Amino acid sequence: MKQFLITVAGVLTGLLLFLFIGPFLLIGMIAASVQPPAQPSHMVLTLDLREEMTDQRPASPFAALSGGTSLLDTLARIEAARTDDAVEGIFIRANTGGMPAAQAEELRAALAAFRQSGKFVVAHLQNDGVRMGMPGYMAIADSDEVWLQESSEFMPMGLTSEVTFFAGTLQRYHMQAQFEQREDYKNGPNSLTQRDFTPAHREATLGLMTGIYTNMLANIAVDRGITPDQARAAVEATPFSAQRARELGLVDQLGRPEEAERAALARVENSELVDMAEYRPSPHTGGRAIAVVQGEGAIVSGPAEDGFFSDEQMMNSDRIARALLDASEDEDVAAIVFRVSSPGGSVVASDQILAALRTAQERGKRVVVSMGDVAASGGYYVSTFADEIVASPSTITGSIGVYGGKLIIGPAMDHYLSTNTETISVGSPLVEMFTSERPFNQAERAAFAGFIDRTYTTFIGLVAEGREMTPEQARAVAGGRVWTGQQALERGLVDHIGGFSVAVQRARALAGIADDAQVELRYFPQAESPFKSFERLFGVSAQSAEALVQLNAVLSDPRVRRSMAALREEDANVRAETEGYDIR
Repeated sequence: MKQFLITVAGVLTGLLLFLFIGPFLLIGMIAASVQPPAQPSHMVLTLDLREEMTDQRPASPFAALSGGTSLLDTLARIEAARTDDAVEGIFIRANTGGMPAAQAEELRAALAAFRQSGKFVVAHLQNDGVRMGMPGYMAIADSDEVWLQESSEFMPMGLTSEVTFFAGTLQRYHMQAQFEQREDYKNGPNSLTQRDFTPAHREATLGLMTGIYTNMLANIAVDRGITPDQARAAVEATPFSAQRARELGLVDQLGRPEEAERAALARVENSELVDMAEYRPSPHTGGRAIAVVQGEGAIVSGPAEDGFFSDEQMMNSDRIARALLDASEDEDVAAIVFRVSSPGGSVVASDQILAALRTAQERGKRVVVSMGDVAASGGYYVSTFADEIVASPSTITGSIGVYGGKLIIGPAMDHYLSTNTETISVGSPLVEMFTSERPFNQAERAAFAGFIDRTYTTFIGLVAEGREMTPEQARAVAGGRVWTGQQALERGLVDHIGGFSVAVQRARALAGIADDAQVELRYFPQAESPFKSFERLFGVSAQSAEALVQLNAVLSDPRVRRSMAALREEDANVRAETEGYDIR
């Protein structure tokens, strides 16, 4: 029986190893036996912008298997290609479905720097929808050649903001939303509490959209060599045919993607296409280091929970605070660039991150915040004490305000499901204040409003102190109002307009690093080992998993294989000689 159980355990262990460790062994075998091909001496890189792009590198080392890419990685590759003699140009499949305007601005700036080095960019538009994303067009409008498929219409361009209001729906189904918000422009809960735009909600949304739209028109005009009035007239006359788009100077050539690709290759003899994701630039090491602390997604507290293959990001306060502190403890790091791309989140989590940023400054590190497409509410909270804040013209920032509340579903449960919920509690008289069974009572509402007021007052104080304003000046730009990066600059909420590269330049300047000196960008939080991720997911020792892959690499060595073959042959000879004898 004991032997039977041992056998079963062995079989199960082998099965688990096959199912879970097998992929690692396969990857190890491939890595051990396949050398990456040499890159061509004349390359045209291909960049497909049609898929959604995250702002930063995902935390999971396996997220790349999902096929996604990040803006910071793409910008780094374009920058490396700018000074790589083997790279002649870039061929782009442009985004027409929609992308964040600030993301498009960063790509536009990177491609402009690439072209200024004497290299070319060819872009192709293949629009097949009811609208044409204006940011995606703006990103590539300055290309040497902009192609449009002849059967593609130049579809309506502009910006829209659709908000579905559920207050009437909740009332109809015996539900209710109760929220406290500070102040009128903090309109996050409005979709649950209102039936339409409030005047403040409409004003803030229209002001934000107008700022982004005006900036995009100015960029398109410059890039296409037309006046702002001509750019506005052309955009507001859409839709029209591909032929008309060429007549108006919005595109240069008409043709299918394959034709544009051939035109790009024809610019350089013997050139070959290489996917941007497969381009392997030489790493920049040595010199002083600038830490890049990455923070993307909603700001949350609690344990970090990353999907194994997911590229979805969360700004976990433990992780981001630890990254800032680790960067500040690194003696090689001269300054820190804190990349923030977040719509906000938890107050206490934001406070934890801001405290770590201030500790890094106390340790002598200068900190520059680089805002992504959105750095609002908590995303602005964590930025307030940076030495400098850099934002793209269309970054969505500000939203200096607070809201919170609850959704009351108890009456709906009673009405539709005939439920009956009874509560027994001990302790504070307010311990039931967040129950979804009923609205706040008067005492609960007063207590909750007090919490919201205190949080808002703290936020205003931090903005005033961090941005060297009076409390009255801080309140004037707060109220929950959202601003574009350009509008925020005019109101003293940011210091410089630009993308990630500008933030790095400012960090160099603050650290006293010469413009021509080599620097290494050192990313925090540091990428998690695949073996560590495996351990976290399956509970298998990271050292064991790594040892198996290393063992596989050893066993793949031809010399080891020959030795093992000789041992097997010797074993077979011994077995043949002893066959028929009882060996004890």
